[in-house]
Amino acid sequence: MKNIKLLFIEDDKVDQISFLRFVKEEQLPYLCTVASSISEAKAALKSDIFDIIVSDFMLGDGNAFDVLDLKLEIKTIITTGAGNEEIAVRAMKAGAQDYLIKDIDRNYLKLIPLAIDRVISQEKTEEQISLINQKESEEAAIFGGAGLENTLQMVELAAVSDSPVFITGETGTGKNLIAKAIHYKRPVKNTPFISINCAAIPDNLVEGELFGYEKGAFTGAVKAKKGIFEQADGGTIQLDELGEMPMHLQSKLLGILDDKKVRRLGSESSRFVDVRVITTTSIDLEKALGKTFRHDLYYRLSVIRISIPPLRERPGDIPDLCRYLLRKLNNGHPMEISDSELGRLQKYAWPGNVRELKNILERSLILHKGKELKPSELITAGSLERSQPALICDSPNAPFVLLVDVEKNHIRQSLSRLSGNITQTSRALGISVSTLKRKLKEYSLR
Repeated sequence: MKNIKLLFIEDDKVDQISFLRFVKEEQLPYLCTVASSISEAKAALKSDIFDIIVSDFMLGDGNAFDVLDLKLEIKTIITTGAGNEEIAVRAMKAGAQDYLIKDIDRNYLKLIPLAIDRVISQEKTEEQISLINQKESEEAAIFGGAGLENTLQMVELAAVSDSPVFITGETGTGKNLIAKAIHYKRPVKNTPFISINCAAIPDNLVEGELFGYEKGAFTGAVKAKKGIFEQADGGTIQLDELGEMPMHLQSKLLGILDDKKVRRLGSESSRFVDVRVITTTSIDLEKALGKTFRHDLYYRLSVIRISIPPLRERPGDIPDLCRYLLRKLNNGHPMEISDSELGRLQKYAWPGNVRELKNILERSLILHKGKELKPSELITAGSLERSQPALICDSPNAPFVLLVDVEKNHIRQSLSRLSGNITQTSRALGISVSTLKRKLKEYSLR
């Protein structure tokens, strides 16, 4: 816990000495500055920045209202020996966070740390509420289009349920934001939300990350560690790219979902955890059932299913998305983009979805000259043309081409153009490296 910079305003010398001695004896994390009057307090406030003010109500050259009237936005606690309800009400209306009554034995000094803890706790709650409101504002901007109306209806239903949620969608469509939206819309506020990408953790470390371990459980385990299920107790855990989880851990995950108990590596006892699980994936897990993914776990996780349509299927959402993303990328300042430019962006297929759109807009902001922004110039004319709905069958008798073959050939050509560089190819295709590696393995491509 960081030290709290405290301004203690008190004209009684005995109270000053008693409080400073109490802080020292209890080893409280306060950096105390003492002022004996309003004038001394104002001088201290001009020369330093404080986290908390504790002020006696009646002082020689004024009262605590003189401090509150400064509107310093510093949390203030009032103490007084002549307390009455009228003063308490006036003080709280004027901006005080708490009100303590002095006693002859000065026991009230021991209550000040408790009052400070309440103020700090309240401040943290306000910050969390502000964060929630900010997230809801972001969700409204990114998911507020007509193209996601059905998706948002499912989000509202999922938010009031404790059942597992299964979110599918292409890379870059906003699966992680949807998962957070479900969590922050829940009636129970201020609970943890923890996300883990199962594809980003080596197989030999996944179990320890998920379920935790005891000291000495394996070489390098120098101390016990909570897994993310314990860390998310009472809240939500998001398992991203769950299809990459090894089969032997899938059965253990199923047991946790059924029994709500987790056992750390190296432990002989289990711990109860109350966790809501949200799964997000960009692959079709149904094709992996019985091969690399368990049937029973799939049915256990997919109680509430939410599918996010790709950006190319909802071009009407692009104008509002562009305005929101540009304002965010431009430090909150709106950035104009012409209707003709928006029209060009609506014609592009956006294989990388919202993530690709944000990338193009950010690059355009950096590179643009003059007043008008032209992100479409960063998309080649050929890409814009190819993104139009194309008829693979030119005549009624022409053979149909399987979608899987189209994807396979596109990956092969992209990989060839980029000299086999996996990272550059995944970035060009708008997918993650792990997804590209899985597709290379699936299509037997090198």
